[in-house]
Amino acid sequence: MGKEIYQIPGRWLFAVTTCLTALFLLLANISIAWSVELGPVNVDARIDNTKPTLGDVITYSITVTHDPDIVLHMPEYVIPEGLEKVENDKRKAITNNQQNSQEFWLKLRIDKTGPLTLPAIPVWFDAPDQNKKLVRGKILTPAINFEVQSLLKLEANASDIKDIKPLADIQAPWAHYIWKGLGVLCLLALAYFLWKKWQKKSNKQPETIIALTAEQQALKELQELKKHDWMKLGRVRDHFFELSEIFRRYLENRYHFPAQEWTTEEIITHFKSFSDLSDSQKLQARTILAESDKVKFAKAEVEAHYDPIEPVTQFIKEVTPAPVGSEETISGTPKNL
Repeated sequence: MGKEIYQIPGRWLFAVTTCLTALFLLLANISIAWSVELGPVNVDARIDNTKPTLGDVITYSITVTHDPDIVLHMPEYVIPEGLEKVENDKRKAITNNQQNSQEFWLKLRIDKTGPLTLPAIPVWFDAPDQNKKLVRGKILTPAINFEVQSLLKLEANASDIKDIKPLADIQAPWAHYIWKGLGVLCLLALAYFLWKKWQKKSNKQPETIIALTAEQQALKELQELKKHDWMKLGRVRDHFFELSEIFRRYLENRYHFPAQEWTTEEIITHFKSFSDLSDSQKLQARTILAESDKVKFAKAEVEAHYDPIEPVTQFIKEVTPAPVGSEETISGTPKNL
């Protein structure tokens, strides 16, 4: 006898094949879902207010979960019409289940009512391949749809709107106005007082400055030098330096030649053709200058009781012209000194 072959009916074969295919697809979907959920890079997007109104500022957040060896880049935001960018930044990354979580946020101001859509945008990242070389990749965020509500529609449905209240009778704050007026008057009075005081000062006549003659100025300076008493203090050279300056300044102011800049030899040469002084007066001036130079530059010794101011004073008094209309010459210090 030959062997019997068992044949499966066609409808049963089709049913078994269908079940196996469905089971395979189910397993494949489970595997795909698991790989997406626990993949190296995952992204999520949301807004903090799903029912905003015109003029509100919403926060659009993108959260990327990735392996620690993946480097993220700032998302390339696409701002649709009706939204205006305010600012954007990112928060500090946190670690969760051996993965890093990075949140990027963008604040948007709403300028349009009606339905709006935040489109899917790419988030670029650098991930290492099998050879540990960084490869550029990207992942898309999910799109977000929301609707901006109109304030007019919301107010039309409001039940707490009340009628306008009548005008309130408010008394004028007269006391406040009176104190303000007094303050203004005080300021005006103070300004007037200061103006009058300044005007009085400006109307004062300047004091008359009496110019001293060359003789008066020189005798005054000699008196000041004598008060220093430098000879007794041992400051002999300082005394003669100052005395020489006073005498030269007097010659320059009295006879109008640069005695303070000339040397003693130049002054003596000038005296040879000088007719305003007698020969004895020229000799006195030359002696005063020569004695001063010896002490100033040669450090010559000076007698203890010698008064170098006296010859200079005597010379000035001798050459001082007599006042107009008077027969007397000036014999001492001017009255103004």
